Amino acid sequence: MKVAICFLLVLAGVSSVDVKTLLDTTYTDGSGNNVTLSDLSGKYIGLYFSASWCGGCRKFTPIMADIYNKIHEDKKWEVIWVTHDKNEPDADKYFKEMPWIRLPWDQIATRGASMFKLTKQHFIPSVTMIDPSFNIINPEASLDIEFDGEKDFPWAKRCYV
Repeated sequence: MKVAICFLLVLAGVSSVDVKTLLDTTYTDGSGNNVTLSDLSGKYIGLYFSASWCGGCRKFTPIMADIYNKIHEDKKWEVIWVTHDKNEPDADKYFKEMPWIRLPWDQIATRGASMFKLTKQHFIPSVTMIDPSFNIINPEASLDIEFDGEKDFPWAKRCYV
């Protein structure tokens, strides 16, 4: 029994390492500036999975952008957009509506797909919240963000396995 518990604890640690490893790349902001993982140190991170062709995403993005603009500096929150668009021009056009950073297009099929799988997403729009220690604290926070707004930031689930 002790061996099984230790094994599970080791696996839990691997999950944190995997999140940090997946996030360890260079992102870009709306002005084309590079943002690295070290720039995100000490911040909560929201992985935002969406696409321009998704009606629900088109509805949710302005809601989340409004909340982000109100609280991201005070609450130390950054959002990384991981597109599910089918082509780069559509993704580029949609990104102009967003105030946060994005995973580069050339990493969507590899790193982006791994992020989606690791965070156990099944649909878009979806937001996975990660704490400053790179622990997933809410695998699906989009409804919390939409209906609770900024008052319950960082939208952590009390029981996440």
